[in-house]
Amino acid sequence: MKTTAAYSAYTAWDLALDDDFIRWVKTPEAGDNAFWEQFLAVYPHKAAAVQQARALLLHYTFAPAQVDAAVVENIWQQLQQTQTGLQQRRPILRRLGRQWRYAAAVLILVMAGVFGYRYLQPVNTSIVTAAGEMRRITFANGTQVVLNQLSRLQYSSRHPYTVQLEGEAWFSVQKRAGAPAFTVQCSRGNIQVLGTAFNVNTQQRHLKVVLEQGAVQVIPANPAWPAKKMQPGEMVVMDAQGMRSKQVQAAWYTAWRNNRLAFTDAPLADIFTFLTDTYGWHFTIDRQLTLSNKRFNGTAPANAPELLLEKISTVYQLHTERRADTVFISKKSRP
Repeated sequence: MKTTAAYSAYTAWDLALDDDFIRWVKTPEAGDNAFWEQFLAVYPHKAAAVQQARALLLHYTFAPAQVDAAVVENIWQQLQQTQTGLQQRRPILRRLGRQWRYAAAVLILVMAGVFGYRYLQPVNTSIVTAAGEMRRITFANGTQVVLNQLSRLQYSSRHPYTVQLEGEAWFSVQKRAGAPAFTVQCSRGNIQVLGTAFNVNTQQRHLKVVLEQGAVQVIPANPAWPAKKMQPGEMVVMDAQGMRSKQVQAAWYTAWRNNRLAFTDAPLADIFTFLTDTYGWHFTIDRQLTLSNKRFNGTAPANAPELLLEKISTVYQLHTERRADTVFISKKSRP
């Protein structure tokens, strides 16, 4: 790949024709994302050119066209009949011979294909993450997505404001005047967005939406359930039993994108509820324990929540044992 300085003079067209840039837009990788983020940090005035080039690549695709000899001859005849300048130079053109005429007509077809963009053939993109992998995607309009592990994001250049999600992702949607609402489609319903940051989780046969800022509307796939307009700090859960909502610490539910769980003066009961919502754990607490007034300060990696339990156990002298998705908590026995 070239250096960032090599791209400093590139126009949107130059970028759209660059192999490395095309690879980043079509199949973004972590290393490519870091390179172009560094490029924009060093050359922020090139942001418009980058967005224009991404739009060209995401909205259009090129398809090879079959060139028929009769079509070539017809194009040539039309050019001779309609262009005054060509008419005046007809003797010269005739001397060029049939091969040169054919080559010129082919060139015209190629240029027409390049500048016509064959927009009737949309580009379909599918991004899938493996276990332990996260992907960051930036759309042409500035919308950013962080796709969590074991998840899939799909979208088409024909409908760039609509994506399909399986798994979990965090969205930061840029609002554009006159643009249609950004929509996240899930199996249990859709989320319509105007301009906001939110988290969507479709794992464990449910849909969980946590709104960090802005406003979104959740539209259930079941027409018998009403749409729900969310407020910041609210979580909507939808499963086979219905739809319900509650207030949560939104930052806890979006911190995974930085692989970090962080709690400040947090009640243990709220932390256990968060672990249930996020990891599907269920807690069984010994009746002799009184944890309702206990609070915790600490951090742990988002991909290792067991470390969080260990820290809580150390601080409050607890014995924790996890069996499958059930966590048993009791008072630690004295040696």
